[in-house]
Amino acid sequence: MKFTDSPVIELAVGGGALSFQQDNGSIHVGTSVWPCSLVLVKFVDRWLPRLPSSTTDSAPNPYAHLLHFAGKRAVELGSGCGPAGLGLVALGLDVVLTDIAPVLPALRRNLKRNRPALPKTPKVAQLYWNNAAQIESLKPPFDLIVAADVVYMEDSAAHLVTAMDALLAPDGVVFLGYQLRSPEAHQVFWERCRQVFPVIEKVPREDLHPDYAYEETDVYLLRKRK
Repeated sequence: MKFTDSPVIELAVGGGALSFQQDNGSIHVGTSVWPCSLVLVKFVDRWLPRLPSSTTDSAPNPYAHLLHFAGKRAVELGSGCGPAGLGLVALGLDVVLTDIAPVLPALRRNLKRNRPALPKTPKVAQLYWNNAAQIESLKPPFDLIVAADVVYMEDSAAHLVTAMDALLAPDGVVFLGYQLRSPEAHQVFWERCRQVFPVIEKVPREDLHPDYAYEETDVYLLRKRK
């Protein structure tokens, strides 16, 4: 898998194709397509339960129980320009896409760009992780939280975990695409995570999509209950 600074990134997902316009020259990192978002989407795409007639692999699916999306509500934290969230919408997940105000125009632009390929139009909302009113306005709890490449600033890492805790249902799951960006943010984030999520499962590398197994990127599943 190769990542480029091309102004448009193409992603095959769910039998269709999405494309994402990115701006690597912006001061806001959320306007770029980062590896974690693609790795996370393609992991779900690989294991999403499908009709037997459309499946060539008869081996047991270890993630089937997590990826039955019918009736589930999800929220993405730090949607950026949209690849993870819109990819999951294309796979049938009901996702509210969120980010800070300066990034929302890039997100809305890619939502408009990909609307014909989506089964429904997802809601887009402004969310600062330390804003309790904005968190409450999303009407938690959610069954699933999606987050990809969002741990890169020490001063926001603790707020991120607090927002996850407030938004996630007691029996919910966080799907986290992760790459170490800052040792300081890494330490704060995982220390707080261990306090909130007693179950932290790292997806084995062999379970990632073989074409999207970027060596520095991981997928984690976080739960509140053992």
